[in-house]
Amino acid sequence: MIKIVSTNEEMAARVSSLLKIHGVDSSLTKPGTKAAMSSIYELDVAAVVVDHRIPNIPENAWFDLLASLGKRIPVLILMSGNDRTEIKVPDTATCLYDPSAEEVVSVLDTVGAVGGEYRKVNRSAIAAFNPQVPLHMLKKSGSLSVLLVDASSFRKIGIEYGAEAYIRMQECFNHLLMEIWGTPGSFRGSDVLCRKAAHSNIYYIFLEQSRRSNTIPAPGILERLADRIVVKLHNAFWKEIFLDKTKRMVPECIGIVPELAVGFSTSINNPCVDTLEIVEQMLDSAQEESRIQLRRMKERQKELMQTLIHTPGLLEPHYQAVFDLQAVTKEEVEECKAKKSIVPIRKHLFGFESLIRVKKEALENLFDANNPGFLESRFLRPDVLFALSHLAKVGLELDQACLAQAINHSMNLPGVLMMNILPRNLYNVDKLQHLLGDRQNLMFEVSESEAINNFDLMMKVRGNLEKMKMRIATDDFGKGYSGLEQVIKIKPDLIKLDRSLIQDIHLDPPKQAFLHGLVTAAKISSSTILAEGVELWEEAQILKDMGVDLVQGFLLHRPQAAPFIELDLQKQPPVKLNSVA
Repeated sequence: MIKIVSTNEEMAARVSSLLKIHGVDSSLTKPGTKAAMSSIYELDVAAVVVDHRIPNIPENAWFDLLASLGKRIPVLILMSGNDRTEIKVPDTATCLYDPSAEEVVSVLDTVGAVGGEYRKVNRSAIAAFNPQVPLHMLKKSGSLSVLLVDASSFRKIGIEYGAEAYIRMQECFNHLLMEIWGTPGSFRGSDVLCRKAAHSNIYYIFLEQSRRSNTIPAPGILERLADRIVVKLHNAFWKEIFLDKTKRMVPECIGIVPELAVGFSTSINNPCVDTLEIVEQMLDSAQEESRIQLRRMKERQKELMQTLIHTPGLLEPHYQAVFDLQAVTKEEVEECKAKKSIVPIRKHLFGFESLIRVKKEALENLFDANNPGFLESRFLRPDVLFALSHLAKVGLELDQACLAQAINHSMNLPGVLMMNILPRNLYNVDKLQHLLGDRQNLMFEVSESEAINNFDLMMKVRGNLEKMKMRIATDDFGKGYSGLEQVIKIKPDLIKLDRSLIQDIHLDPPKQAFLHGLVTAAKISSSTILAEGVELWEEAQILKDMGVDLVQGFLLHRPQAAPFIELDLQKQPPVKLNSVA
């Protein structure tokens, strides 16, 4: 029974009507009478909805009564928005300002007075934390368990990418939490999900009585549940990130999943201790457990990266061919497409770029998919792989492993071999000679993922590379750190134009003018110009007219493992390769 003690008869009738739909009885009593006071103490009353003032009762006395009553059953106090700063509010009650009947029923449900079925069919938003929820769940069952979802790392997104990206990330996360609510392996539909505050990135999940009746969760159960939930959330985020940018909720600037953690705790009611204090201690304990889980997840992430780096057969390079753009014709490109081969333009071949890939089946066979540190192999594309390696502080080691793999698999590939390298590895290239073997025609692409902070050292390295008959390229010119200053100071043998400058350039005159200026500036340093990411002949033609030397992209060749390329090239006798740079 829900007891309503209010002068707002119209709203009360609407509340009663909504409660009746869900099989919950209610009754309205006018305030100010002895019967009204007696009715809220009846044994079958599950919750009360009352006005903030009652005739004939002093305000302080009414406050004390509601504060005491709120420790026993849920209490909702109806107030006017004008009274926000004037009325003292009990900690054990919930105040609603000018609420609709729907809002009243929603809060009654949140504090456990309606039942789980209502939440299942009216899950449109995540409510703000209400102390009455754990207070009454604890009193009702004698024990209470909570999961705490910590997404506080989202604040960094607001600092780095702005308020709009931050808000979108919060909205996406709310959506993902709502989606897993009630799904197998997650928290149940009857569990209460709420947010620490209206705009907080901390969420509480108060669990109904244990999965087995009349018992608290057995040791280890909540920890495993927390691990399953964090994996579900991580994978749901990865799926969002990998969606087409027109469909995904995650802002386009977000390339990896932010830090997430799920803590847990259980408390048993103690009549000798204030219930609110028990709840506060339980939430503090869950917060600490979330920090512990986050440390464990970071360590597992590091273990994953180290395993990929050090275990043979998990990393495999694919190679994409690079051609002399000035010599390639449209007819030859069409012939390549028709034959699904690079043989028609082999005579224009400059070399190959090595692009690392994770061997998914090998990784899946090695790892247990139920391990909470497991990251689905389909998400480990190169940009994610290197981002995670830097977070795990093994970026240099992964870079070295990629160099070794690129060399080992390319011995039978003709032309120049182009490989990405981090500046800090390039500074010590003399110590990495054992990785390079006898492979000739090596060109190092200075990776865009790390700034060049010591140009003097880089120039010294450049001189050493010349002595070793190796060359250097500036990767992704026009993006990130790779700017004119880098080109002017280093004077690389080759400059790669970033894909963002290439895409749809035939439809964008301002982009054409901008790129024409960059090409002119780059050629002053006597560097060869390579356009990467070319997918359309119309793009290639514009670049060709500008004087760009080399071309790379899906238009001519999609990355392949070395054996497939070798097999393709065997279709025609060897020819003298183009040597542009």
